[in-house]
Amino acid sequence: MEMKMKAGVVRRFGGPDVVEIDDVPRPVVSDGDVLVRLRAAGLNRADVTVREGRFAEQQPLPIILGVEGAGDVVEVGSAVTTLRPGQRVVLLPMLVCGSCAACRSGLDSQCHALKFLGEHTDGTYAEYIAVPARNAIPAPESLGYAELAASILAYLTAWHMLVTRGRLQPEETVLVVGAGSGVGSAAVQLAGVLGARVIATTGTDDKRDRLLRLGAHEVVNYRQVPEFSDAVRTLTEGRGADLVHDSVGGATIQQSIHALRHGGRLIGMGSHSGPHADIVLYSLYRKEIDFRGAHAADSRELAEVLPMLADGRLRPIVDSEFALDNAPAAQERLVSPDRFGKVVLTIE
Repeated sequence: MEMKMKAGVVRRFGGPDVVEIDDVPRPVVSDGDVLVRLRAAGLNRADVTVREGRFAEQQPLPIILGVEGAGDVVEVGSAVTTLRPGQRVVLLPMLVCGSCAACRSGLDSQCHALKFLGEHTDGTYAEYIAVPARNAIPAPESLGYAELAASILAYLTAWHMLVTRGRLQPEETVLVVGAGSGVGSAAVQLAGVLGARVIATTGTDDKRDRLLRLGAHEVVNYRQVPEFSDAVRTLTEGRGADLVHDSVGGATIQQSIHALRHGGRLIGMGSHSGPHADIVLYSLYRKEIDFRGAHAADSRELAEVLPMLADGRLRPIVDSEFALDNAPAAQERLVSPDRFGKVVLTIE
């Protein structure tokens, strides 16, 4: 008899209402997989991208949404020796071939076959998920399920942007644009832990206060100061930031360029405000700006990030929690301008 589970499924593209909570077949475990009983799923902007069909040609339908998640291993495939039933795990969402030179080096972002949970295969808005054993990471006991689901992708992405791609050094000044998001708040914490001076942008006074408590040294309200690069230059005595972490996209890229010092580095990931930008090329050329893109984090970066999560130097910021049945409402909260940190689904 086929076993069923509850899941948040998209069968057609549209608004939050197209996320249907339905009974679907429970996944079957293959030799190299583990079956995880999910306890929490972290919401991600990619969930909205998939739901709206912005990359419809790449999206299989129907699909269970959800890039991030945490839970307990309940079954392991016959070839799995690294995990056992009962272990708490957090999921690594990057699905790779595992055999190419990039994969052997832990460089997931360079795998020619890179795919993501919840984007190319069924994701974490579900009671159960089957994933390759390498994607189930033994979880720090110091974090609850909701914190775990809010942690791995945000902090790995922040590390990938700030350190791997950005080469952030202690005592440098880093500007985090859109710092109230999941990855933005992670970047503020991480940059502070690494010894940088952190300037953040956000849109409300409440978020300003929370970012200061989180470790930002200065915060600029971009609604009050739309030309936030001017404020950054004032705060840096005309010099500009060494590094900008921008996960907003088209609406902020030009201001991010203006905020940099001569020879500064701009690391861009995400296009939540739009995939296209009108950039004044001279502003890149004359200041010799290094504009670098960032995509997926790499599994080898786990060794740097997990210890900081385990010992509390980094603490996941959970904005709100919703039951799986309320996934449409959770998605509405995800795009709310009042959100600070991660939105999480609890799966009981």
